[in-house]
Amino acid sequence: MGIIFPIVTHAQQAVLGVAITFSILAVTAVSLRLLAHRLAHRSWSPSDYLIIAAGIFAVGLQSVTITGVFQAGIGYDHVAAIVARYGLAPITKLLQLIIPLQFLWVLSLSCTKFSVLLLYLRLFPVPWVTRLAWTTMGVILTWAVATILAGCLICRPFAFNWDQSIAGGSCGDQVSSFTVTGVINLITDMVVLAIPWPLLSRLQMSRFRKVTLISVFGLGVVTCAISALRLSVLSTMNFTDITFTLPRANIFSGIEPCLAATLACIPLMRPLLGRSGRIKSAPPPADLEGCTDPTQPWMPPEPPAGVAMHDLIHKAAAGSEEALVA
Repeated sequence: MGIIFPIVTHAQQAVLGVAITFSILAVTAVSLRLLAHRLAHRSWSPSDYLIIAAGIFAVGLQSVTITGVFQAGIGYDHVAAIVARYGLAPITKLLQLIIPLQFLWVLSLSCTKFSVLLLYLRLFPVPWVTRLAWTTMGVILTWAVATILAGCLICRPFAFNWDQSIAGGSCGDQVSSFTVTGVINLITDMVVLAIPWPLLSRLQMSRFRKVTLISVFGLGVVTCAISALRLSVLSTMNFTDITFTLPRANIFSGIEPCLAATLACIPLMRPLLGRSGRIKSAPPPADLEGCTDPTQPWMPPEPPAGVAMHDLIHKAAAGSEEALVA
């Protein structure tokens, strides 16, 4: 049986507490989103499948983190003290675990952003939103592939990531690589967050309802804040003392994808409130008839002939407001 580290430090407890708590939060949020669909008699869409994948990747990341605490000494002590007591095996294990941690992080966040952008395409079928959403998805896909490739290629040969005794091996600046990918992640977060605001801000409704609706769609601000905090702590990582310097960066790297998946589910949970979550307005106007989902008339069909797109979007967004905050 391999080494099992006792849980004796605050850093270990913090990492484990965050991993378990936010895993439960993400699973609960995704489950409630799917339950809301069932109550509203809605079938799953590609956006839903992507958020399920995001949740699986996020929980997978936290599972790797928990393994790292128990088997690789995350937060236990300095590398020198661990090597003196347990040998090099735990450090090798941790350096191996960092690779899937990075991959699961980028995969979870990418799936969440794709899920949100696909939802935007259904909610706001405006040409500029469509173009911006697809362009952003292209950037996110490129970023995800580049992040995975960087994780695979930054050390040559690949095994040099965890075995620095290999003759002729070398690694690039891993902390700088994490920082660059984190900056791009934060930029795409802000773009995804900002896309619906111009449409929502022009809705004609009471100030309270408008603020409530924008707040629901603006929950991503929290994810942006966590992403920025993660960037600030990445600079404290030191791969020569990885067990001692990793916990804070690991905590924020775990919170971010779990919280992103959770917040992406909240706008779709309104049917869970029962009758108060159903549409209270009169039947949808003629130009929204034929909607494939009668419980969510903000997802309109193609605009009929003679109907201006901006009028359709205004009514569609108004329907969204009624469904979410009525």
